[in-house]
Amino acid sequence: LGGGVAGMRAAIDLAEAGIRVKLVESTHGLGGRVAQLGFMFPTHDCVLCRGTSDHGYGCTRPVISPAFMDHNLHPNIEVLTNTQVLDASGEAGDYTVTLRHFPRHVDPERCINCGRCTEVCPVEKPRGFEVGLTTRKAAYKVAPRAIPNSYVIDRGPYCDDCHRCEQVCPTRAIDLNETQFDQDAHVDAIILAVGHQLYDARQSEEFGYGRFPNVITSMEYERLASRSGPTEGMVTRPSDSAPPKKIAWLQCIGSRDQTHPYCSSICCMYATKEAMLAKQRIPGVECQIFTMDERAFNKEYNAYMHQARDQYGIDFTRCRLSKLNEDPQTHNLLAQFITEDGARHEDTFDLVVLSVGMEPPAQAAAIAKRLGIHLNAYGFCETDKFAPLQTNRPGVYVCGAFQSPKEIAESLIDASGAATEAMRLLSTKIGNAPRSREYPFMARNGEFPAEHDVSQEAPRVGVFVCNCGDAISQVVNT
Repeated sequence: LGGGVAGMRAAIDLAEAGIRVKLVESTHGLGGRVAQLGFMFPTHDCVLCRGTSDHGYGCTRPVISPAFMDHNLHPNIEVLTNTQVLDASGEAGDYTVTLRHFPRHVDPERCINCGRCTEVCPVEKPRGFEVGLTTRKAAYKVAPRAIPNSYVIDRGPYCDDCHRCEQVCPTRAIDLNETQFDQDAHVDAIILAVGHQLYDARQSEEFGYGRFPNVITSMEYERLASRSGPTEGMVTRPSDSAPPKKIAWLQCIGSRDQTHPYCSSICCMYATKEAMLAKQRIPGVECQIFTMDERAFNKEYNAYMHQARDQYGIDFTRCRLSKLNEDPQTHNLLAQFITEDGARHEDTFDLVVLSVGMEPPAQAAAIAKRLGIHLNAYGFCETDKFAPLQTNRPGVYVCGAFQSPKEIAESLIDASGAATEAMRLLSTKIGNAPRSREYPFMARNGEFPAEHDVSQEAPRVGVFVCNCGDAISQVVNT
């Protein structure tokens, strides 16, 4: 359950082991929160490779998403978008899951991505993928390289039932009379990868988000910095579209406070990444990160933060701001703060980024009730410290940020671990997986090498270096 990067990774691992997988996603497309990110720390590589975007940017050597592309969908994976779980009865190895399918109103098999439905649609609303920075029509595409790669029609309160989209569709892919339906699926195990939601910065009124135009959230900054974003990677101020000269990041917004006593574990790192991207793209920009503590949890993350400080000149200031004020003429932000030495400071910033933390997904309580699993005091899935992938219900596993706040790499490790737990449960049912079509170069004359038992053979190590991008070529010759 969940079509984000963790759910996709778990599905691939299971499919390659010969297990049939139903990948259930409640929204219109796969990718989750990660699909909105342009770059990941600490390598600054693209996150979820999705081919080329509308602007012609993007990785041409994708890693995860090819197994889900329409032309290359893994034969062991069935993707069910716009689908929710209503109930799960039975026991480990023999579950009956009731699914409710909601209509897309566009048949992905017939849609040719001509965009005519969008052209004639008279309705506009904020675009969720761009965090409200741009608008979209009621007939729209979820992302530049959506999975499934087709348009969808949102027939909610915004649609005025003009039926223009249906009239102009050249392949008759649109059915505005499509209705929801329920389906029972028999499965052996369930993996929960339903992700998280971001803290609503409007709840922290003292920082003026929603009132001051140049106070934005970290996700809004990510979309501005993304090559596929509304500004094609150029970070600008919302008030006047000018490049900022001085940017502040405020940490722990929605984390480590009275209502959210836990650390979201990613904010220090992604704020550092965002500041480094600003330094790379905006000549002469000053970047200051206001942090309670510097928390670098993973391998090489401390070195990454030292690089930001020493090589990029990013200022890390240990203090927590109590509020922000705005100059109504320039829309600059005024900050007063006290540093560790007790000195009072006043400073002005062109742009302020609120590093918002993670919260349990909005549907967490409903999912827990339907599946009979327990949540912890913070609302995330409850697991044992020595079995962090197992829920209280046998045969139901969890991975990614629904287990606890964590970054992408750890979520991917979780996903493979949860897939392995499911494989252990289904060890007697695992079949021979169809050969992956991602690796045609391994075949000779269309035939793959014959399999044989290598468990008693001496190990042979192969090192294969990719020459796409520049993360590797900057270090070694490729």
